Amino acid sequence: MPVDSDQKDPRTIWLLAACRFGEAVAIGMLIPMLPLFLGTLSAPWAERMASGLAESFPALAHWFPAAALATEEAKTAVLFSLTGLAMALVQIFAGRISDRLDSRKPLILIGMALGAVCSFLLPLLDHYWQLLLLRVMQGSFLGLTFPPMMAIIARNAPKDSGGKVLGIYSTIRLLGFGLGPILGGIVADHFGYDWVCLASGTLLMVSVLLVSSQIRDRKEFSEDTPRDRVLPRVAPIFRLLGGVIFIMMVGISAVISLFPHYEREFGSTQSQLGTMFAIFVMTRCIFQYPFGWIGDRYDKKWVLLLGLLLFIPLVLLQGRVENLNELTWIRAGMGIVSAMMSTAVGGISAERSEPGNRARVMGINTLCFSLGTAVGPSLTGFIQSQQTAFMIPAVAAAILLVSIVLLVPSDRAARSAQDPSM
Repeated sequence: MPVDSDQKDPRTIWLLAACRFGEAVAIGMLIPMLPLFLGTLSAPWAERMASGLAESFPALAHWFPAAALATEEAKTAVLFSLTGLAMALVQIFAGRISDRLDSRKPLILIGMALGAVCSFLLPLLDHYWQLLLLRVMQGSFLGLTFPPMMAIIARNAPKDSGGKVLGIYSTIRLLGFGLGPILGGIVADHFGYDWVCLASGTLLMVSVLLVSSQIRDRKEFSEDTPRDRVLPRVAPIFRLLGGVIFIMMVGISAVISLFPHYEREFGSTQSQLGTMFAIFVMTRCIFQYPFGWIGDRYDKKWVLLLGLLLFIPLVLLQGRVENLNELTWIRAGMGIVSAMMSTAVGGISAERSEPGNRARVMGINTLCFSLGTAVGPSLTGFIQSQQTAFMIPAVAAAILLVSIVLLVPSDRAARSAQDPSM
């Protein structure tokens, strides 16, 4: 049977956020480096494969010329897409294992430690296929950590404060993710790629030590509860909310495959690209907590709907930029609307999850985050027209907007359903 769910430890949220800060800096450092680092690696097999596909499937070469020529954009898209896909698929199992065993901390430690090893190994690579394999492994290892981390956050979040808690947690994590690309670009420009990888791996190991020594992982079920107990089902609305996170990340991450294009056409440096990416993260950080508070105070559903409404024109504008300054301003706006969407979705999921399904419910959001990160670069890497590529998430967001209006209960309605006396 479940133990007392009122035994919450807010200190755990802060400590876990600090761990995620270090992890986010470590992973963020690699973002501006990897699209340019892969250009230094040998990739004859990729070029032969692309040539063979173009000969066998001429229609494919016509619609996706970047893939047929094995351009830097296409190779970047494949790299980030496979990494994100691996990260997403692992989370399907990580959430269920965590809920079934009523244990979260071991998965976090194993995933972070093995992810650090992958960062340390990056400088030893000579071929593009090695980079693909290592990044898929790193994505899989880090994917193990996300559902159990979010389950611990949901377990310790104060009642009716899911938006604020997720806002604070995400802000600290995103500060790391915003700082990471800046540091990665600066270190790469001045010291080279090897030092970026060394710093990334070291920061991940620091996070491992912090989780190991400071994070408490209390059981949600008593010791006499059978392991083969029936787990609570996951309601369909949580999958719909996960779709919001997926589309949000598709629109956000689609620019990653365009980094070589920005470097070539706009004359952008690694530091400038890292800064552009970081500004999006910083604006999101600034607005995470305010929108979390607004959602808790009024209603998270309406914060989510407003975010989706503003997301549609902004994601379309990303495909029409003519210089890096324009893109930077658009990305700042994307940071604001993503703060609205992510805090609303996270808050609803945290408040409406229950013992026995927390890791799966919260894992849907982290899974969709990773899956969106995988799909986004593919759009711009393989679709020649940037306008067409960015139109896809915009149309999907419009469909989600209508679906949420019709299907997702407001906070007041959800609380009334849980407690009819309210």
